[in-house]
Amino acid sequence: MINKYYKYFLSFVIFISVFYKSSVSQDINGKQTAYEIDEINIKFKGLKTFDESALTNLLASKDGDPFDMETYMKDVERLKKYYFDNGFFDTAVDTNLSFNKNDEEVILNFIIRENIRYRYYKISYDGLDSIEESVKLLIDKPESKLIRTGSFYNKDTIKMEVDRVLNLLFNNGYATSQAELPEIFKIETNNKDLQGKVNITFVFNPRLRYLFGPTKITIKNQKYDLSKQDIARELTYSENQVYNKSEVVNSELNLAKITILENPRIVIDKIDSLDKKIYFAINAVVGYKYNLTPELYGYEIENTFYVGVGLAFSDNYFFGGGRNLTTRGRLYFNSFENNRLVFENLIYQPYLFNNRNISGNWNIGVEYRLDEMSNVTQIKNNFNLSYDLPTYTFINRINARWDTQNQRIILKEDVVQDSVLVQKFDINIFLSLLGVTFIHNTTNNIKFPSKGNYQSFDFAETGLLGNLAQKIFNTQTLKYFQFTNFNTAYLNLNNTEVDVSSVIAGKVLGGIILEYGTNAFFVNGTEISSSFLPTETKYLCGGSSSIRGWGARQLGIVADKEIGGNFIIENSIEHRTRPFLESSNTYIRDLGFATFVDFGNVWTEISKFKLNEVALAAGGGIRYYTIIGAIRLDLGFKIYDPQPGPVGGSNWLFGSGCNYGDKYTVQFGIGNTF
Repeated sequence: MINKYYKYFLSFVIFISVFYKSSVSQDINGKQTAYEIDEINIKFKGLKTFDESALTNLLASKDGDPFDMETYMKDVERLKKYYFDNGFFDTAVDTNLSFNKNDEEVILNFIIRENIRYRYYKISYDGLDSIEESVKLLIDKPESKLIRTGSFYNKDTIKMEVDRVLNLLFNNGYATSQAELPEIFKIETNNKDLQGKVNITFVFNPRLRYLFGPTKITIKNQKYDLSKQDIARELTYSENQVYNKSEVVNSELNLAKITILENPRIVIDKIDSLDKKIYFAINAVVGYKYNLTPELYGYEIENTFYVGVGLAFSDNYFFGGGRNLTTRGRLYFNSFENNRLVFENLIYQPYLFNNRNISGNWNIGVEYRLDEMSNVTQIKNNFNLSYDLPTYTFINRINARWDTQNQRIILKEDVVQDSVLVQKFDINIFLSLLGVTFIHNTTNNIKFPSKGNYQSFDFAETGLLGNLAQKIFNTQTLKYFQFTNFNTAYLNLNNTEVDVSSVIAGKVLGGIILEYGTNAFFVNGTEISSSFLPTETKYLCGGSSSIRGWGARQLGIVADKEIGGNFIIENSIEHRTRPFLESSNTYIRDLGFATFVDFGNVWTEISKFKLNEVALAAGGGIRYYTIIGAIRLDLGFKIYDPQPGPVGGSNWLFGSGCNYGDKYTVQFGIGNTF
């Protein structure tokens, strides 16, 4: 045994000696010369579980950096730790350096022998004998457990399982629960059935089960007669209810809706172990009632990206009750031929019908739109009610709305569409839309979603009240029924739920408009189809959040692509990656990339759908993740264009006669594409 350790020690001394002589050279004046890292290679002996690029990202040593022996040896430990945390308890990492004295460069080699990856054999939970049986059943639900017998050991998953059990305890009365470090036992045996196995015991101390005590509300800097009742009604828990941490969090979110309050928090005032109650306190600080805020923003409307400026005035306690009034003016700019001017008043009511889960909006305003072919002046009036349902239901939210619009549309010059001459006109249209949207949302993150899915089912109808208005006011209107279904899903490609760097995201959008009655308009004795009117009712295709090989509103088997059609299918698959999350450089840490495939199109109606008219685009882009969302720049290629025309030259990107100048589009946007 002594001879064995002596050989290891002798090898280490020889290595250090060789390294010292090789890694630092001196010129004739005795000046030391540092080596620069030329390459970093990850090599494997035997099995290979992780990709080289993923392992390289773990290292502090980087190509082009000055070589540092201490950093190099710490990188060895980083690799060992990463493997250990993923169940490779016996991984060996050897090293090798290759110096080029002429170029003063060094190649770093890491040679990895993974050996056995350990799996769970026995999983135990200690300390839970005293808790309520109903809570035990929640903890023991097999489908809820994050680790199972036979699965690979993983440190992050163990931490998540501890958090899962603690959250269940916190949400079922055990407010002071604690978890000890899990006990992990690596099985050493000659029994082949037990080799590569590990036992784990989770240890918890749930302590007492508590009820909610009273909540003391103190209002500081009282200036606008804010009442304690306005605050108390936002609490989702009640006195003598079993303590539930999530109810405290939800109550704080509700309090945040009262915009006149400055960072309202619910804190523990005292814990009464005798009565088993937890007393809470809210120190509500009243802020400014009025705000005047300049705005600078980027916004996407009808698949078109606008930048602009605005000015907003807010009354954060409009006639009391937590109500908020915002009056704003905005200028949206896309180009000199395409821009919008909007003036609107928005009233937000966080509490309706004596139910904290129902909120409402009333938006009334005027909008002026100018594009190359037409001017549209629009008066809007919108009522919206939102009902939040419990998180365990499939439908999480229901939105109901009533939109009324009066539009004056001016076609500035005669145009020919589908061999039909449409003379310039001036027409007024009244729309009254009743709609309801059902939403299911389990996505885990707005900035970089990596898990869960989102689904919305939107129904809208315009004829019910539109017909009545048409008869009373002798106006013109559109009558249709509309159904739109939007779906997204996200798949985490990492082995961790924290700092996810690689995700597959998917989108499916389908929509149909079924017109009924007479939707033709008569101007100066000439009948005009609704397909010639820019009424914001139809589906549009192409743009930075649509089929990205085409510009905004530049795709469609329709009479006018700028106006759109009555049937749409859009699908996207996107790989999103943030490779520099572990970087010490704060400027590149939030840099990301995406590759994507988009396909779909819009048609005048569902009966016109043809499979060979489905457009296909692919490309890639850069993302920079900020507090306002991802700032993105994409380059999309028209892989298959169902309508290439004389400009595109061919249907396929590499087809005969292809004009490559028409086969790509640069897209810019803010926020994730979906």
